[in-house]
Amino acid sequence: MNGASLTASSRSSRVAYSTRYLILTTFVLVGCGPSPAASNGAEGGSASTGSSSSGSGNAMGGNGAASGSGFDCKGDATPADTVAVPAGDFIMGCNAAVDAACADDEKPMHTVTLRAFRIDKTEVTQAQYAACVADGACNAPSCAWDCSKGDYPASCVVFDDAKAYCAWAGARLPSEAEWEKAARGSDGKAFPWGNSAPDCTLANLAGCSGHAQAVGSLPAGKSPYGALDMAGNVVELVADWYDAAYYATSPASDPTGPASGTRVGGRGGGFKSEATWQRASKRDWYDLTDSGAALGFRCAL
Repeated sequence: MNGASLTASSRSSRVAYSTRYLILTTFVLVGCGPSPAASNGAEGGSASTGSSSSGSGNAMGGNGAASGSGFDCKGDATPADTVAVPAGDFIMGCNAAVDAACADDEKPMHTVTLRAFRIDKTEVTQAQYAACVADGACNAPSCAWDCSKGDYPASCVVFDDAKAYCAWAGARLPSEAEWEKAARGSDGKAFPWGNSAPDCTLANLAGCSGHAQAVGSLPAGKSPYGALDMAGNVVELVADWYDAAYYATSPASDPTGPASGTRVGGRGGGFKSEATWQRASKRDWYDLTDSGAALGFRCAL
């Protein structure tokens, strides 16, 4: 994982909703926050040296059974803003014509056709996720949140928690292909904003703030479809199982990843991730129990 550090073994990582008619509600849960998950602070790597979402493997799984005791943050169930991604072809995988950092699992570059979909404009926030906890559909995060930062990305949740939230919100996690198209557009850009290297005005990456920021804080780094923070802030979990060799055999239309696996994909780099992890084609993986302060998600439909 890409700087989204996760387990004590410190591997590497890079680490609309038209149906979401939820009533704006404020929920308050009582108690004290749980102990923070361990953080290793490791920066970008490959899946063996540190990751971009500091955290630990002790997070609770989210299977629809709430675990809200000890969590004290207000929730806001206002439906998320989304952006539309039109149907059609896009270039998936590393585009060597504009990117000299291609990794083997980003090859071969290939053309993929997707149906139209919508994706959250920003990462899911703490306030949005807290509403799901209050409603009994999501587990509390595995680390203590600053409850005054409701517009910061929800973190310290495992893969099943992310899936549970999206289902509760009337949506789902995006596929890896959907995430990549939403991030780079159709023509194989290296980054959401184009082919120029990232800086702190475009992405919240290693060497910038040193922590997550409020979602959407860097509009200059938006994707061609208007999605924000597709590079930096927190690494984002996707729906697919991770397979380094998947691109060699993946279907040309609406791929949804391998049929089975033990690790899931993560995309986009986080605030601990070096520049290479911010590339739109860069792939990462996480165990199902991984969570951390720089690992989050957004939903699609």
